[in-house]
Amino acid sequence: MSSEEMLYAKGAKIWVTHAEQVWESATLEESYHKGAGFLKICTESGSLKEFKLKSDGSNLPPLRNPAILVGQNDLTTLSYLHEPGVLYNLRVRFCERQIIYTYCGIILVAINPYAEMPLYGPSIIRAYRGQSMGDLEPHIFALAEEAYTKLERENCNLSIIVSGESGAGKTVSAKYAMRYFAAVGGSESETQVERKVLASSPIMEAFGNAKTTRNDNSSRFGKFTKLLFKNQMGVMYLQGATVHTYLLEKSRVVYQAQGERNYHIFYQLCAARAKYPELLLDHQDKFQFLNMGGAPDIERVSDADQFNETAQAMTVLGFSFQQIAEIVKILAGILHLGNIEVAKKYTEGGDEEDSDSCEISHNDIHLQITGDLLRVKTEDLRRWLVMRQIESVNEHVLIPNSVEAGQAARDALAKHIYAKLFQYIGGVLNKSLNNGSKQCSFIGVLDIYGFETFEVNSFEQFCINYANEKLQQQFNQHVFKLEQEEYLKEGITWTMIDFYDNQPCIDLIESRLGVLDLLDEECRMPKGSDESWAGKLIAKCSKFPHFEKPRFGTTSFFIKHFSDTVEYDVYGFLEKNRDTVSKELTSVLAMSSMSLVKQVMALEDIDTLGVDANTTSTLGGRVVISAGRKQVVPSKQHKKTVGSQFQESLASLISTLHATTPHYVRCIKPNDEKIAFKWETAKIVQQLRACGVLETVRISAAGFPSRWLYPDFYMRYQLLAHRSKIDKNDLKQSCRNIVYKWIEDEDKSRFGNTQIFFRAGQVAFLEQVRANLRKKYITIVQAVVRRFIHRRRYLRLKMVICGIQRYARGFMARDRVQKMREVRAALILSKYAKGWLCRRRYLRLRHSIAGIQTYARGMMARSKFYALRDHYRAVQIQRFVRGVLARRAYQHKRRNIIICQAAVRRFLARRKFKRMKAEAKTISHMANKYMGLENKIISMQQRIDELNRDNSNLKLKTSEISVLKMKLEMKKNLEGEFKNVKAACTDKDMLIAALNKQLEAERDEKMQLLEENGHSQEEWLSQKQTYCLANAELRRQVDEMIEMAKNTEAKERDQNVRMLAEIDNNELNEAYQRAIKDKEVFESENYQLKEELSRLQQNGVYSLRTRSASNASSQNEEDVGYASAKNTLDINRTADLQSKSHTYVDCSSLVVKLRSILEEEKSKHKILQEQYIKLASRNKPTEDSFRVSELEVENEKLRNEHDQLRTSIKHGVEINELNAQHAALQDEVRRRRDECIQLKAVLQQQNQALRSFDPESMHLRGSDVHELLEAFQSQKLVNRQLEDELKAITEEHNSKLVEMTQEIERLRNEQDELQQVIFESIDTPEDAANVDTFKQNDRYLRRELQKSVAQFLLVQEELKLANAKLQAYRQNGGQLEHKLEVEMSRSKGSGLSNDVGANVAKQKSQNPQGLMKFHSIDLDKILQRLLSTMTPRTVVGLLPGFPAYLIFMCIRYTDLTNADDDVRELLSKFVIQIKKMHRNPHPIENRVIWLVNSITLLNLLKQYGDVDEYVKQNTEKQNQQQLKNFNLFEYRRVILDLIVNLYQALIMQIQGLLDPKIVPAILKNDEIQRGRQPHGMRGRTTSIGARSSPEPGEGPAWKQLIGQLEHFYKQLQHFGLDNCYAEQIFSQLLYFICAVALNCLMLRGDICMWETGMVIRYNIGCIEDWVRSKKMSNEVLVSLSPLNQVSQLLQSRKSEQDVQTICDLCTSLSTAQVLKVMKSYKLDDYENEMTNVFLEKLTKELNARQTQKSNSDEFTMDQKFIQPFRVVFKYSDIKLEDIELPSHLNLDEFLEKI
Repeated sequence: MSSEEMLYAKGAKIWVTHAEQVWESATLEESYHKGAGFLKICTESGSLKEFKLKSDGSNLPPLRNPAILVGQNDLTTLSYLHEPGVLYNLRVRFCERQIIYTYCGIILVAINPYAEMPLYGPSIIRAYRGQSMGDLEPHIFALAEEAYTKLERENCNLSIIVSGESGAGKTVSAKYAMRYFAAVGGSESETQVERKVLASSPIMEAFGNAKTTRNDNSSRFGKFTKLLFKNQMGVMYLQGATVHTYLLEKSRVVYQAQGERNYHIFYQLCAARAKYPELLLDHQDKFQFLNMGGAPDIERVSDADQFNETAQAMTVLGFSFQQIAEIVKILAGILHLGNIEVAKKYTEGGDEEDSDSCEISHNDIHLQITGDLLRVKTEDLRRWLVMRQIESVNEHVLIPNSVEAGQAARDALAKHIYAKLFQYIGGVLNKSLNNGSKQCSFIGVLDIYGFETFEVNSFEQFCINYANEKLQQQFNQHVFKLEQEEYLKEGITWTMIDFYDNQPCIDLIESRLGVLDLLDEECRMPKGSDESWAGKLIAKCSKFPHFEKPRFGTTSFFIKHFSDTVEYDVYGFLEKNRDTVSKELTSVLAMSSMSLVKQVMALEDIDTLGVDANTTSTLGGRVVISAGRKQVVPSKQHKKTVGSQFQESLASLISTLHATTPHYVRCIKPNDEKIAFKWETAKIVQQLRACGVLETVRISAAGFPSRWLYPDFYMRYQLLAHRSKIDKNDLKQSCRNIVYKWIEDEDKSRFGNTQIFFRAGQVAFLEQVRANLRKKYITIVQAVVRRFIHRRRYLRLKMVICGIQRYARGFMARDRVQKMREVRAALILSKYAKGWLCRRRYLRLRHSIAGIQTYARGMMARSKFYALRDHYRAVQIQRFVRGVLARRAYQHKRRNIIICQAAVRRFLARRKFKRMKAEAKTISHMANKYMGLENKIISMQQRIDELNRDNSNLKLKTSEISVLKMKLEMKKNLEGEFKNVKAACTDKDMLIAALNKQLEAERDEKMQLLEENGHSQEEWLSQKQTYCLANAELRRQVDEMIEMAKNTEAKERDQNVRMLAEIDNNELNEAYQRAIKDKEVFESENYQLKEELSRLQQNGVYSLRTRSASNASSQNEEDVGYASAKNTLDINRTADLQSKSHTYVDCSSLVVKLRSILEEEKSKHKILQEQYIKLASRNKPTEDSFRVSELEVENEKLRNEHDQLRTSIKHGVEINELNAQHAALQDEVRRRRDECIQLKAVLQQQNQALRSFDPESMHLRGSDVHELLEAFQSQKLVNRQLEDELKAITEEHNSKLVEMTQEIERLRNEQDELQQVIFESIDTPEDAANVDTFKQNDRYLRRELQKSVAQFLLVQEELKLANAKLQAYRQNGGQLEHKLEVEMSRSKGSGLSNDVGANVAKQKSQNPQGLMKFHSIDLDKILQRLLSTMTPRTVVGLLPGFPAYLIFMCIRYTDLTNADDDVRELLSKFVIQIKKMHRNPHPIENRVIWLVNSITLLNLLKQYGDVDEYVKQNTEKQNQQQLKNFNLFEYRRVILDLIVNLYQALIMQIQGLLDPKIVPAILKNDEIQRGRQPHGMRGRTTSIGARSSPEPGEGPAWKQLIGQLEHFYKQLQHFGLDNCYAEQIFSQLLYFICAVALNCLMLRGDICMWETGMVIRYNIGCIEDWVRSKKMSNEVLVSLSPLNQVSQLLQSRKSEQDVQTICDLCTSLSTAQVLKVMKSYKLDDYENEMTNVFLEKLTKELNARQTQKSNSDEFTMDQKFIQPFRVVFKYSDIKLEDIELPSHLNLDEFLEKI
């Protein structure tokens, strides 16, 4: 079977011609056989036809391309390269997929969609930046990127040629190309060149574009824009631009066809007339130059807004306001000039019309306005509009103009003014865009009108088509050249390809005696006319094959252009070619008083394309453009015609294009109605033929159009060869084997270096073979699968039947056994039922009898109890009555006896009192009485001396500490034994390991025994449960009873305590009142006695004796004796009673106080003992030997001070000394607390530093490890020695405390005994005592006793206060010591040695306040060193945010000194330095470091500020350290902005590193087929090398991406960034990964397939697993949801029933994104095709979603979007006073901690 018969088999799809659709699809109803005369086909509309064939089969209809090639990005990759294949491919992409761009070799075909497309945003520009052509979908940006990359790499000139007919979108395509160049080549300089380049488009469109019947914004001039680039350090920056214009359609100013408009600027000016009332403008319909077309408005376009945009663009490009105003006046003058009425002139005095002359009214308002606006003389303007001057040899002749000539002169003047103004604007644009710098290279964008054919074609269409002929010739030559170069590069043999050359047509136009030459010759003739010129053309040009004369008449001619034959009407050719204007009128304008008019009229017509833009200069405000040739005065008759100027400009353009590397954009207009996505086949085919696309296809088809890379061809067609012919290590040879097996003709294919080249149709043949083989293999597989299914069904049925039989037999057997069981069970049930009935009857009877007996016995017992109770009550009543009677009799008798005894005793007492009164007056009695008391006082003083000597002995015992220290040194030697014990421990550990193994074996045996015992345990557990429930109930009842008893007892106890307290309080109050009264009595008596004693001493002993006798004589002895006796008795009795009662009360109160004091001392003693026992039990070692030695010295000082305190208390030292000692103790406690805090800070920094080191990254050498272990062992020895020392000191202190407590108790007991002796001696007087002496001594002793008691109580209170303070100090010391031990033990567990830890110094400064003193002149040096020394290696060893703490401590110093300028300068310079750092390229580590420090500084400013919200957690010390004088709210905002900038700079830098790894890791990393490029990703052959995938040795791409993320995560952790900020950073990075991958997928329709969804799902899953392994929150993964949903969308079913499922699935995707994926989805060979109904229904459902995102037209994600950074306040517990300045930072000379 031949290849034709195989391809034209039944069911094959072909193309047949159609009258309206040009081509129609059809299907073969019968297979083709050689020699057949016809083919039976069925068209797409369903009609059956017969297609006639030639006998040799040369006219076989073209075949359709296979499904895999439908919708290809490049038309040249189609297997069948013919017109219907190209047309259908474009239709599928444009109509079904709504893709407007397609490649055709080096051409970019752009079809105008007549709708807004979201294809040109900044995200699309970023997506195409750095990508090769073919990597992403076809786009104007891809072509621009190709040119820009070639410019960067080769530093050569390039050009982009945009062509197409009017309305095809040439201007828009050129605009977007320039926008791309401005975006990627933009600089950050102040000139903003890229902004000016973009701003030039609105100006040129306003002055050079107009609405036509085919396009609302048609360019009516040619524009070649040169974008000038300069190489700066390998990067091309846009430096400027020049705009070259040519062949402006000036006739449009004065004439527009129906449905067209004049230039946009006129309508914009009329819409904005309110801004310029001085112009006297009206609606556009009022002006003749604007109302000819009858279409003044453009749909959806506001002329007023467009004018504002134009004015803004002119301002950007350097037009001054005066220039803009003058330009506006010139434009308004042109409009008013068009409204000047040129009327017919009549003869004087008659109504006869003068046909040879015309007139303009002197009162014409528009004439006056025109003269005023242009500042010319109105009369001169009117004169030369109606007259013209002819120059002869000797004179000038004035000739009147006819009405037509006058109107023509007016119109010519308007066209001339507008053309000059357009030229002037172009010159100003070039001056503004070109900054005068040296030009390195450029990219030229040529926006040229396409081939035009109208019903009436004039001079403009002729020039346009002539330019297209020249460009087509250049295009054909370039395409041919590239095609041949491709074959040479691949090293394949080829033959010369013939291509169409349009040089004959060009010769017809521009050769000698050609069209242009004859036209110029005719223009030089005085009486030349269009008709005579047409006759010359027919006579001279008939010899050219491309020239045809008309059949009828001589007013037109035909030219056969490369695309079509065009008929040109000769009317107006000569006038347009001459382009003449009256010299007098131009002179009138040249004499205008407006400077701009003068400049415009002074411009000369030059070839802007042939003049470099750098020659443009301004002199005196006039634009002077120097040409490269001799300038010709415009007034000369030898002025060049428009045709010759255009020919020169075109030649210059072609030479420029030949000197550049061209890129082509062919714009296609799909329909004339401007309906969105409407396809008119006939019109499009005509444009494809005209623009050279089909010619490119023809050239490609003549060679080898189909090209496959070896890996792609192998993966697609490997099943076409036998396994023995396949060698995976040599793909090239394997591909050769496959091709040679099926394509025998070697001319049908070529094997290049990297690609396989096929002739047209060969790939389709291989696809057909592949499809047939797959069908065959699938049939075999289906047969095997069906056999397997049926056999499995048979086996299942057999198994089911056997099972049913088995279960039926079993059911019958079980039924029989069940019946037997029921019979036996019935017998057993009846037996047990009868027994149960008998037992129940017996139990009821027994229960009744027992109840009767119970009630009878109870009644008998109750009657007996009542009788006994009555008898007992009667006996009790009798007992109480008899007792009352007996007690009454007893009380009566006792009262009588007492009365008698009292009388007798009174008598005896009076007699005894008289005798004692007499004895008391003797001195010997008093001496004998007080002799024993003095002895006791002396003995007490001796006892006190002994106690003092004991105290001195105690002081001597302190010297024994040295001995104890020697013992301590001996104990240190015991550490050596510890090592031996440790070695023994290792042996024991090995023994334990062996025993553990044995234990495991025994444990297994025990488990077996436990399993056996399990069943018995279950029964026991059930019983235990019941017991536990019962026990719990009993326990609850007992607890309730106990609780009730406790409540009752507590109430009683509280009541008793209250009663006792009330009694004690009452007794104490009464005793206190009595003591006060007694004191007053004693003082008065003492005063009287002193006066009497002094009086007696003055009178002498003798006078006393004589005086007593005389006194005795003056009174009655009996009376005196009675009176004195009576008074003495009364006084002594009262004093006696008072003294006794007072003594009793004082003694009782004193005893109560002493007991309470004793109890307090005992409780304190117990508390101290418990605390010191706890201290003694703490045997954990301290960390620093220096600290322990200091504590030992301080303990010695405390013991000495305690001894002094005891001594001072014994000797009665003043309270001031105690207060001083207490203050000293407090200072010492505070100093110790500060030391412990500083040590804690040191330990914390050590821990942080040790945690910051990665264990895997620390590679210590063997010697280092050994040294660290030895240092650790030595530190352990020191710690144990310090433990022993501390333990010995604690025990000694406890023993001394016990001795002191015992001594105090002994002194109290002795004082109690002394008081008791004194009171006993007072209460027991001797017999021979004198009453007066006794009374005096009694008062003296009482006063001394009261004084001693008061002093004792005072000393006791002081001792109590001192003991309390000492106890508080010891408690604080114990707590701090415990904290120190905990921190030391923690630091031991976290690291090996403290040498690797913090760099904060351990030396304690005096009175630290957390301040850093500095001088303002050193700020720059401080910040510079701080920034330079903060390297990543240094920061790891410091406290996180350490520089921020230093800066804040400096701020606190400025706050302390109230230096406003210093703090402002400090913060400003800090912010400036950080900004400089993040603006310049720096490593990521530095950015992370200063981001952490900036956040820390902001938190410190908040924590120590004046906002209550941030100071809630502060300690009292931190609140004292708050800023007092400054409110740094504004600087907090500045630092917050700085943090955001640092975050954004960090994110952008990380994203730049991740960008090249994302697409290979997410889209191209297929773990199943790793090592090959995924199917469908065949790149185009371009000038830029394809980006190579990661090397095999580097590992999978997703592992590289995750490795990069892991690297960044470790950096964030090492430098102390909090997790909340790290999660924000990684959320942004995941968003960026999602955006890059999703944008690439959206722009790569060739990889939108089911397989890609599986690849994306796997790779995203790896990233999600990594994020979860870092324990980040799930919110971080939300950023990946769009990519996850895209992967699910690619793998979902796509039918009408699944529309709602797809909508529910794609909640994070917009409608445009979902539709983009669906329309770009590439079906597999056996997937069901997506219908239009499905897409319409899906679109409707998606649009119905009420979310903002779903209604967006953008299908890409913004890669530059950065999520906002949330700064969270975090409290810092680091104390500022604990921070020290490390020496290695070299800041000691500038900073000083105070």
